[in-house]
Amino acid sequence: MPADEPNRTDILITLHRFELAGVEIDDRAVEIATKLTRWHIANAEKRDRINAEEVAARVAAAAERECWVYYIRCGRLIKIGMTTNLASRFSSIRPNEVLAIEEGGLEREVAMHQRFAELRAGGEYFHPGPALQQHILALRDELGAPNWTASVVPDGDDWFPGDSSVSAAT
Repeated sequence: MPADEPNRTDILITLHRFELAGVEIDDRAVEIATKLTRWHIANAEKRDRINAEEVAARVAAAAERECWVYYIRCGRLIKIGMTTNLASRFSSIRPNEVLAIEEGGLEREVAMHQRFAELRAGGEYFHPGPALQQHILALRDELGAPNWTASVVPDGDDWFPGDSSVSAAT
């Protein structure tokens, strides 16, 4: 191998791998390592471009999915969750009241869990403290009260009536 070979270091690494694999290093092994390394380098840009396109496609597909962060009342607790299918999720949970819904995915859900961590009752369920109630009211003022009645199990309580005044039990 010539000393001025531009891929000398990469070829030597390939030869070292051959050696580790038990291949006898002779002139033929050097020739094969040189061809393999040059081919690998020549195709690296194409592989990188294809990989970048695949990653971009996955990111775009994830962005196209609508994700929602929801705030629902289940008994005396508020559940903060995330879903891509509100109807299916609410059908499985059967909340007493849908308090608020906002666009957002896992990052937003985790941020809300951290924000209201001191109110956590367990898992994704939170006590209805003033900070959480004010956040829900702000969402309702900004986005409107959710008009969701399907799969809701009314219990006579209405923590956030249409006039946006808080009447939650403490």
